[in-house]
Amino acid sequence: MLFLNRATISKVDASVIQDAVSSAYGRVLDQNFNMPDRMHVGDGENMLLLMPCFSQDYFATKLVSVFPGAAELGEPAVNGVVVLSDNRSGKPLAFMDGAALTAERTGAVGGLGVAHLTPLDLETAGIFGAGVQGFSQARYLLNNRKIKSLKIFDLYPEAAESMAGRLMEQYPELSVQVAGSAESLVAESQLIIAATTSHEPLFADDAELVRGKTFISIGSFRPDMKEFPDAVIKGADRVYADTPFAAKESGDLSIPLGRGVVPADKIQPFAQLLKRSLPVQAGETLFFKSVGMALFDLTTAEKIFKDCLKNNWGQTLDF
Repeated sequence: MLFLNRATISKVDASVIQDAVSSAYGRVLDQNFNMPDRMHVGDGENMLLLMPCFSQDYFATKLVSVFPGAAELGEPAVNGVVVLSDNRSGKPLAFMDGAALTAERTGAVGGLGVAHLTPLDLETAGIFGAGVQGFSQARYLLNNRKIKSLKIFDLYPEAAESMAGRLMEQYPELSVQVAGSAESLVAESQLIIAATTSHEPLFADDAELVRGKTFISIGSFRPDMKEFPDAVIKGADRVYADTPFAAKESGDLSIPLGRGVVPADKIQPFAQLLKRSLPVQAGETLFFKSVGMALFDLTTAEKIFKDCLKNNWGQTLDF
């Protein structure tokens, strides 16, 4: 069995990961997979998720913990493991750092949102959340668009400063600044990505503030979590979700649906954009909500496993 830690997974090119996520959307359209509902086990604010998924050749089992308070201990909020197995014999093939895989595949989900829902000449963007996932969203954003300016906002200013410093080291031509307020980040950005576990909207419920921008919500995955105010989904010309159950799992969709702010048929499957991409029109307001799914983990684990085998990366362990 191949053991793949964070350092090894980071060697896999971002384009490989994004192709893996794109192939997952293709399987969604073809219905060529078996993905049971994920199991949620809560313990106060903390959450344990069990996410299995099967394809013809492989199956992946992901066990992930989400502990929002971990940042106070200097630890990432998301941890876990992914086991990739042969779907003919059931033999485990690879044991992977689940947090690293999750950061990459979720970054790629956001990256695909950027690729399909922003203009090619996008210049400004803002990211809420300076944790592992916020940084991953920035990387995949920059792999898809050559923006000029990036704003960062986090409840912990030191985390935002640290993320800004890391990005400036890796992308010296990019202007990176810590936003003075949530509203200023939105006002000065054409694209806004949220990678938080917030239970309250991150900025004011102002229709004029959000008009003509693209919003991508990555962080909220429970009905009591909500990153964006109702003005975003209400004013959006197009709304997409990565999975049908996102409308129940995330408060960014379930709360406005429950209030009657928007009709359910306004929310369209993101997978259809990979089949027929629609150009972004000037002045459009766009919203993409992702809660993730085990199929992303499966296709990403497959690609990582094959890439690491080809390059002789990772450590072989007896099982």
